Amino acid sequence: MKVLQVKSLEHLKKILFKGPGEFFIALNYDCKSSKTVSYDKKSKVFYVTNWIDGTEQELSSRQIMSVGWTNIGKAIKKGAFYYECSGRQQ
Repeated sequence: MKVLQVKSLEHLKKILFKGPGEFFIALNYDCKSSKTVSYDKKSKVFYVTNWIDGTEQELSSRQIMSVGWTNIGKAIKKGAFYYECSGRQQ
């Protein structure tokens, strides 16, 4: 499986243009926090399923980049958020 580093919020939106995707935050010791993410362009809302605990979130662009809501934005800024390319690439 090929992985693609998510470089920015706009890059994430571009990846999600064709539909939901599988992502992960790279953690210490080769661990990862897997997520399914989709984006509704009309309502400007991200939908995130956190596979580590089964929780689901609905987040605005501001919220997805805020550590008070999720670690996705922090991971993007640190170069630790990845898209699992399954046939489609961005």
